[in-house]
Amino acid sequence: MSDKVLIIKLGALGDIVMSTPLVCAIKNHHPRSQTVLLTAVKFGYVFENFDGVSIKTFDRHSLYQTLEIAKWIRSNNFTHIYDLQGSRRTGILTLMSRAAFRAGNHNTLSYTHFPAAPWKGQQHIFDRMCLLLKTCDINVHERRPILKASKVVENNISSWLESHSLHTNAYVIMHAGSSPLKPEKRWPYFSALALYFQSKNITTVWVGAIDDESLNLALSEVTGVNASMAFDIFELAELGRRARFAVTNDSGPMHILAAANIPIFGIFGPTDWTRNHALGQEDNVIATICAKPNETSLAKLSVETVIETISSKLFL
Repeated sequence: MSDKVLIIKLGALGDIVMSTPLVCAIKNHHPRSQTVLLTAVKFGYVFENFDGVSIKTFDRHSLYQTLEIAKWIRSNNFTHIYDLQGSRRTGILTLMSRAAFRAGNHNTLSYTHFPAAPWKGQQHIFDRMCLLLKTCDINVHERRPILKASKVVENNISSWLESHSLHTNAYVIMHAGSSPLKPEKRWPYFSALALYFQSKNITTVWVGAIDDESLNLALSEVTGVNASMAFDIFELAELGRRARFAVTNDSGPMHILAAANIPIFGIFGPTDWTRNHALGQEDNVIATICAKPNETSLAKLSVETVIETISSKLFL
């Protein structure tokens, strides 16, 4: 009988994007299996282009839908469950599944396979998940997000760049926003940095979601192009592939742009960059130190320091 595999990964966006190489590695380990990925409603589209993986979504904030998902998991008789979320809720869902093989991040009754060392946030979450999969004899070879661009996406980006008179390697992507719940993650000097890039004939493209719209509008009035809400994640990755580099706060776009294989300069202050940096971009982190957890310290990171760091790496 072939394997019936369930992969659980609910969110948030940056974690979802970072999980794409893990999902591919699991599927490659079970090539003839029926594989289902369980995720939150708003993230299902991230995995639509994954061959051999079907998507199941639910509203994770709804108690009713969570109970329905628990029944659905139990009734499907999965042989293998890989819980890449590692929350108390997903641990309970995994335990209730009755699957003989249950992999997760913690040494609890929920899991039959887990890393030997207890999880205390001691390493990057991607490396921790790679360690988890290694206990399942799965090696993760790709260390960048996997966000493939279709021809439609490529054409959309080509048209957008042409309409804004932008050329490959002639612009920088910047994300100056952050989650509205995490304003302390916002470095306050992006406009000054953009003016410096302008002096080097590098145009800034300001990207972000609806929460970044007013900020990007104000920044683009100084210099650059306001591209708030202009792209989905596949289009943003494709835009990144044609950019010279990117500068972001610790945010979802930082992780998406890591799929572009360009330098991503992630600015960190109140969060631990060693656990949160974009995949493959640890050498491009620009960080300041907080005296206290969650202290707003990014104002201490000067424009001159950021310019010097970027210029030394890119020879601007």
